[in-house]
Amino acid sequence: MKLGSCKILSELRRFIGSTSGHFALITALLFPAILGLSGGIIDLLIYQIHRTDLQQAADTAALAATKEASLKGWNSENAKGVALEYIAANASSQFASSVLTPTVEVSEVDRIVDVAIAQDHYSYFVLGYFKHSPQILVRARAKASGEGIICLIVTAPTGNGTFNLKGSGRVNATECSAYSNSVDPKAIVASNTALLKSKLTCTAGGYAGKLNNFAPIPLTDCPTISDPLVGRAQLIDNLIEPSVCNFRGVKISGEKKTITPGTYCKGLKITKNSDVTMAPGIYVFKDGKVRLDSGSKLTGAGAGLVFVGDKSIIELKNDSIISLTAPTSGPMAGVLFYGQPSSASREFKFESENAQKLVGTVYLPNDKLTIGGDKDGDGTCDPDLEDPTPLTTDCNANVGAASAWTAIVADQVEVTAGANLVLNTGYAGSPVPVPLGIGPSAGTIALVK
Repeated sequence: MKLGSCKILSELRRFIGSTSGHFALITALLFPAILGLSGGIIDLLIYQIHRTDLQQAADTAALAATKEASLKGWNSENAKGVALEYIAANASSQFASSVLTPTVEVSEVDRIVDVAIAQDHYSYFVLGYFKHSPQILVRARAKASGEGIICLIVTAPTGNGTFNLKGSGRVNATECSAYSNSVDPKAIVASNTALLKSKLTCTAGGYAGKLNNFAPIPLTDCPTISDPLVGRAQLIDNLIEPSVCNFRGVKISGEKKTITPGTYCKGLKITKNSDVTMAPGIYVFKDGKVRLDSGSKLTGAGAGLVFVGDKSIIELKNDSIISLTAPTSGPMAGVLFYGQPSSASREFKFESENAQKLVGTVYLPNDKLTIGGDKDGDGTCDPDLEDPTPLTTDCNANVGAASAWTAIVADQVEVTAGANLVLNTGYAGSPVPVPLGIGPSAGTIALVK
């Protein structure tokens, strides 16, 4: 019995003292732990990369969406679309084996865009057993602060010189931005000594002119800006009664008179030093021209002018005087002139040398606005078929200089020789509200907590 016990103890001591099988045994015992630890480390690295990439995608999407919203009048759907498209294009392909759920919220009042991206169902080696749903959730918030002011939008999507400055024509918009949607390489044209001064000029296409025609030089290949007043136009259109004519073929000659709101058919002519006041309200001009000439004067506060039909335009001749402010409430709040789209491309002419007070928005979505009456640049007004009597003075036009603010949204804009268009931005000093999408917009865009 003693001999047997001793033999067993001897064999046990020999086994314990042997080193030939220890490594394999220890490796076998520790392999699951080593594998789990290695997988966990790799998981943590991948997880951190995923979180970083998703956060970067959320940050960039929020910034892009905020910029888009600010340029397009804080349209929530535009902002959401930009953010979701960015995430789909830049993040989804990197996480093909997982499920990404992005959400976008837009506060138009606070000018804030919130973006959140949730990641789920990624096959992590170890973390998948410990991370609850969602596996990763990142958030980003971008805010527009300060004021970036838009005062002129030329909406034509194509065409050479859709924004055209000729001769010695001037546009002075030093506190606001001018945009052209035309993708043409010469969308904006300034010739001879013409000058376009703005805080920023941006075109979807290009520009033609010398360096001294612009201050600053226009930016090119900019994103287009959707018409910010489409919704407002629908409200105004609902006011128009097609079969109504309150006044027909009105001519005021050598009179001092106050006219009242209503529908004017077949034109309104104010001539021979007449002095006409527009009572507050909405004036609809159907199928006829509004013409102011021969030293006549037109004034009005709270007046909104609507032009309906192929022949419905306005001509403010060089020797006329005009001073108008837009309504402060209702569908035309902040809109001074509105050209309802027609089957013809019309031309609205502001040739007056004294149209210095036009407070509100000139909205001609399908039409051309011409400032000045000297297209050939010879120093005199171009021939007038209705009044062939030549003017003895130079054909200088002055528009907007005494206005608290003026904004233009038109299909095309031309500024002729001798014309000076001033677009002021004194919104705080005017009771006339600025339509959404015009005037103050985004200035500085940054991520915030």
